[in-house]
Amino acid sequence: MVKDQHGVPLPGVTIILKGSSTGTATDASGKFKMHFIDENETVTLVFSFIGMISREVVVKDFIKENLEIVMHSEEEKLDEVIVTGMGNKSKNSFTGSATVVSRQQLMSVGTKSLLQSLAAFVPGLQIVKNNEMGSDPNTRPEILIRGRSSFEGSSNVPTFIVDGAEVDLDYVFDMDMNDVETVTVLKDASASALYGSKAAKGVVVITTKPLRAGKLRVSYSGTLRTSIPDVRDYDLLNAAEKLEYERLAGVYDDNGKFQYEKDTEYNEKFKRVREGVDTDWLSKPLRNSVSQNHNLNIAGGDEYIRYSLGARYGSEQGVMEKSKRDRYSLNFRLSYNKQDKVYVSNSTTITSVNSEESPYGTFNKYVELNPYDRAYNLDGSLNKVLSFNVPNPLFEATLGSYDRSEQFYLNNVLDLRVEVLPGFRVEGFFSLNKSKDDTEKFTSPEAHEFNNKEASESGRIEISNKKSMTYEGRVTLSYNKMFGTGTLLNAMGGANIQSSENNGNGYTAVGLYSDKLGHPAFATRYPEGATPQGSQGLERSMGLFLNANVIYDDRYFADASIRYEGSSKFGEDQRFTPFWSLGLGWNIHKEKFLNMSGTDRIKLRGSLGYTGNASFSPYQAMTTYKYDAGLDYDKGIGAIPMAIGNPDLKWERALTYNVGLDVVLFRNRLDFTLEYYNKTTDNLLLDVAKAPSVGTTTAKENMGKLLNTGIELQTRVVAISNKYLNWSLSLNMQHNENKIKKISNALEKMNEELNTAEGTLLPPPVYVEGESLSAVKAVKSGGIDPATGQEVFIDRFGNPTFVYNYWDKRTYGDSDPTLSGTFGTYLTFKGFSLNMLFNYELGATVYNQTLVTRVEGANPQRNADKRVFHSRWKKVGDRVKYKNIADQTTPDITSRFVRDEYMVNMQSLSLSYDFTPEICQKLYLSRLRVEFLMNDVFRASTIKQERGFSYPFARSFEFSLSAAF
Repeated sequence: MVKDQHGVPLPGVTIILKGSSTGTATDASGKFKMHFIDENETVTLVFSFIGMISREVVVKDFIKENLEIVMHSEEEKLDEVIVTGMGNKSKNSFTGSATVVSRQQLMSVGTKSLLQSLAAFVPGLQIVKNNEMGSDPNTRPEILIRGRSSFEGSSNVPTFIVDGAEVDLDYVFDMDMNDVETVTVLKDASASALYGSKAAKGVVVITTKPLRAGKLRVSYSGTLRTSIPDVRDYDLLNAAEKLEYERLAGVYDDNGKFQYEKDTEYNEKFKRVREGVDTDWLSKPLRNSVSQNHNLNIAGGDEYIRYSLGARYGSEQGVMEKSKRDRYSLNFRLSYNKQDKVYVSNSTTITSVNSEESPYGTFNKYVELNPYDRAYNLDGSLNKVLSFNVPNPLFEATLGSYDRSEQFYLNNVLDLRVEVLPGFRVEGFFSLNKSKDDTEKFTSPEAHEFNNKEASESGRIEISNKKSMTYEGRVTLSYNKMFGTGTLLNAMGGANIQSSENNGNGYTAVGLYSDKLGHPAFATRYPEGATPQGSQGLERSMGLFLNANVIYDDRYFADASIRYEGSSKFGEDQRFTPFWSLGLGWNIHKEKFLNMSGTDRIKLRGSLGYTGNASFSPYQAMTTYKYDAGLDYDKGIGAIPMAIGNPDLKWERALTYNVGLDVVLFRNRLDFTLEYYNKTTDNLLLDVAKAPSVGTTTAKENMGKLLNTGIELQTRVVAISNKYLNWSLSLNMQHNENKIKKISNALEKMNEELNTAEGTLLPPPVYVEGESLSAVKAVKSGGIDPATGQEVFIDRFGNPTFVYNYWDKRTYGDSDPTLSGTFGTYLTFKGFSLNMLFNYELGATVYNQTLVTRVEGANPQRNADKRVFHSRWKKVGDRVKYKNIADQTTPDITSRFVRDEYMVNMQSLSLSYDFTPEICQKLYLSRLRVEFLMNDVFRASTIKQERGFSYPFARSFEFSLSAAF
């Protein structure tokens, strides 16, 4: 009989006689029978089952009857292995900082986004809140690992590795979670130093499902998701309130010859209000969307050759009308394994993505519309123009305008491993990634923006085409040797080369005369002064690397890595640079003085090392020129500098210190990991101001320096654990502090320009040495003067004044939270599972945009927040928070709009059931699971602010089914 670790019989387990094709499978009760020609022969049986660790059992003649085999879940094995993308390391002797997340954990939070699910389990990994784009299915998230390590946003994106090959964020964004086996996030130098210049931002290593032996298996996973727009944070005026706000704000006051027209306009709107016109504009561009995802996989093989063919179709429908993202993928994997002596595998994945933005425009257009305006005329036709000559966006949506894009990815990975001698292995690896991204945006000539323009200027089409290809080759030698009885050496060395080429072109054309002919062929010309654009980039890199890990007596261990890398991106005199790390660890629980029965693991580890960042333009170190048609000389066209080269341009490098404590107690009933890190990134590439005489105003130099320090905690408690009931609780938390240590003179000049800029609604990013990159700065406010309704400012000397001075700004906090993380509970009873997960952010300093744009800074010709009535000054003696209700000037950046946010959100609630083997057997299945899941069930915050300005947020409900035949 074959059972799992809980004693439950396993039906459908494949049993093969090693070295032959003879085999059988267990029945519904987990039992099996096999017949042997020679009953006295000693044989080896191979047991394999989906989701379980394969076992080889030597069977002798005297135990051939009543044999009982226990198989363990692969999750247990995953807990003991760290996948780095350049080999696997034992967690017991791993000195780096890494978090491993399984597919089951990811899917317990939801199937919509792999990256959003990952952030729920990894302390230190942050998905930056995007209040602008909300739940837009086509917006990629901004990801940070242990804070920002560069002034440029794109340079903070971590490196993504899928099955050993580097891919970009778009590829991961479109991956199907059903294809993932584990995700490992490498966070410090000891864990990621072998990646050299790609490691300073963190490394995310994704491993897809491995190939398994067994008879032909067909598995299916499907999800149906309903998304509902979440506009609970909007508290807008109704029709009567909005008209009264306009009256109080003086919209209908003229005191001149146009007063009669103003009164007539007011009376006409008042009549509409009395007739009951109160248009719910927020609902007009929105819908309850239905999305789906289907994954079909066919796999099988024997001890030597294994294969897998998978197909996926996913349609993500957004909550704004006609916005969507459709994904199609096909993958084929084939491997050959000769008794672990020779291993060859090839994996090919083809992915196609079609996306479309909503033709209804941005959501904030509807938020601003006045509720006393009818969307449709009384005859049923669309009301094209609304009050104050505002175009009706519903009419714009009926035109032929569109915004579409198509992406295509080809990913191929070839892996060869040969064991030359016992303990000595050679591995060859080659990957090829090719992608295309084509975008086309058409704006109808009948759109409101082209009113009063000539036909030759009406209609617009924008075309963008990008393509890239990256290939990488790597050779690795690994050696494992046990010295004596207690010293184990694991060594690995190798070299790699990589080449990446990208090309892009695009143009804008106008003069399209028909709404039905949105094609470049029907455009008549380019816009005035515009020309086609293009870009090309070619970069190459190579590196040598070496890693050694020594374990003594299973108690003390050390890990050292060095990588010497060169890149074409940097100056001729700085092309090559070394990266290295050193880690030490101590398994305290192995010491005799701590011989306690309830202690499973107490491990103390520490590391330091240098990693790098090379996410920049391939030509930044070179002097480049462009032709200028205005410089037409007898001997040819003249050229002017685009950028000044710098042969001494160095690599950005991050020096990281990390100390961690891993504790597992009471037979895995309690575990926690506590870590402290200190990461200094120097030689940051920044623009430095140059004299105009050199032909350009700035050039790249190594001038910046940033510091990130933080603490991370991850813990889990198994409160109840028995044959039928398991209940566990989890908590993750993280704290990161960011500090600017050095900036360039160009940034200082930019700070002054941003400080003095007029008409800005939000605090601009001002970078000051000694402060955070995300510091929130504002002038201190003394409140609103009850006598005048004007704001009183407090200058830097503490004196009250009515004069605003931007140099009086002071720092009020950081937009990143002081503390953030997740907590949850997981309950299983027999085949049922109940999972709840919450995320929280504590102490973030927020500049409340709603107060600035819809309360004090509200335009009375547009709809506003209800707080305009009870929170704004109306008459002498009013003691309120906001200025005169008739004041339409842009609010100054002051502390009145600064708030500290404490937020908790129920990220997911799921209930699932795994059908018993008996029921599966009757349905001719080996596995059947159903699940119902809800995302973003509720959210509580200490500040009242609108969310989802251009695209609203959404709550989702999904039903999933997973079956194996």
